[in-house]
Amino acid sequence: MKKILILISWLLVASIVHAQDVSMDFIPLHYTGGDGALFQSKILQQRDGNLVANIVILIAEGQNAIILGNTFYKVSPSCLQFTDSLFVADSIPPKYLFAQDPRGEGNLRVNIEQDGYGGMNLRISHFSDDNLLINHDEDVVVPLFDSIAYDATDSYMVDSQGDLIVKFYTEHGDENYVCHIARYGLDGTLKYITELPESQNFLGTMGEFESTPKQYYQWNKNEDDNLLIYVLDSMFQVKNYYIVNHVLRDVFYEQNHMQVYEQFAFQSSNLNSTFVVFDDGDVLAAAPYSSDSGWVQNYQENGVAVARYELRTMQRKALAYFNDWPGPTTESQIMCLQKTSNGNVYLVYQEFDASYTRHMVAVKMDRDLNVLWRRYCYEPQSLKAEPVMAWYSGLLNDDDGNETGVYVAGLSLDNQTHHGGLFFFFLTDGDITTVEEQGILIRPYMFYPNPAQEQLHLQYSPDVQPKQIELYDLQGRLVRSQGKAFETFDLGQLPAGTYTLRVTMEDGQVFSDNVVKE
Repeated sequence: MKKILILISWLLVASIVHAQDVSMDFIPLHYTGGDGALFQSKILQQRDGNLVANIVILIAEGQNAIILGNTFYKVSPSCLQFTDSLFVADSIPPKYLFAQDPRGEGNLRVNIEQDGYGGMNLRISHFSDDNLLINHDEDVVVPLFDSIAYDATDSYMVDSQGDLIVKFYTEHGDENYVCHIARYGLDGTLKYITELPESQNFLGTMGEFESTPKQYYQWNKNEDDNLLIYVLDSMFQVKNYYIVNHVLRDVFYEQNHMQVYEQFAFQSSNLNSTFVVFDDGDVLAAAPYSSDSGWVQNYQENGVAVARYELRTMQRKALAYFNDWPGPTTESQIMCLQKTSNGNVYLVYQEFDASYTRHMVAVKMDRDLNVLWRRYCYEPQSLKAEPVMAWYSGLLNDDDGNETGVYVAGLSLDNQTHHGGLFFFFLTDGDITTVEEQGILIRPYMFYPNPAQEQLHLQYSPDVQPKQIELYDLQGRLVRSQGKAFETFDLGQLPAGTYTLRVTMEDGQVFSDNVVKE
């Protein structure tokens, strides 16, 4: 009991320490945890814009991890503060759904659980917008199956008709699994259930088209590493399927032995850095990409790519590449792809630079994937916890339901202790200025390499214009200044050491960074 009280107190203190009144920030939440694979969380955005998170709390005991319970947190994206919390001891949440209740106010928590008699139940719980308490006496509990059933990632959905779509698996004696998909009313009424064919048993992601009559989709990659999208009708029967080719470009010139091969690195779900979004008959596919070139021996370049396809013909209509730290050592991960109501697209991704430092980048594009603005976000090692996996992302809305930006939430990891936590990433469309609290820096440009020898390379967001670049030594003396040709900055002839790079924009914003000259 003493361990539990100490842990809860520490978590609440950490919440206060990380509260910051800024327009965009990174909030790691640590706990004394064990294996990150045991970590579970869900994120919900309420109607008032607040986000609610539910995470498992555990303590490592030798090689084992003891689960103490789970904690609900409410987070305000406007002030980046934990506004409420609730610890529930000895409660081990399975995979479950957080969703707004379409019947009116409040929110839903849905999960599959054992019934104590060898079977499984579906439990539908409700909690209000004002507090995080669930009155389980008011839960709707529905017998689901008379033997063990398994849910999976993205196994639940509340559709636009206000029905609950549930996908679960049952195991047969020959160790084969059968995938069931069912439609329930929120009062527990079973409306329809069917079995999916074996070829679709483990399609990882489920969503709904913006169409009438209602259609649904599931997607996964196939054995050829292409993206396979199944379209299902309201009775969950497959009506069509589409294939997104993982090859972006394949060029070979035998005469001069030049070879270029570019491809998507599709994975099985959003958790694995592949995102699929539908938009008025088009499909947006985003994933890491790699480019192999025979012109440079053993050279492979990595980045992220977003492509728009016309769904009916699968003709590619637009393609955008993002690779901010060019070179064979760069690795990339997509964390967010969201479409706004007017067709603009938000993309948030991470890259590792040549020194294997992680950086987060946020981009807003128009419908043709032209970049409107880009923001580079550095999380220095002083924060310890880094965002390593994005579980959820969505559009940020104000109290009137107007879109104001995006959020990303997921798993953070302490590189020193390997303990997990939860991070929140908020980005609004308002004026974004530099944030230096706790060493976090957000800027409309990036620079590399660092450390550098002769030159720095700089890349700017299309919505800003640099005015002056200056370099100062540790005594605050100006040692170099540049008022044009802002894409490169000469460090030659300077003695080795640490300098302060100061970039002034035309609008008067000033950004400062430490640069090491080797």
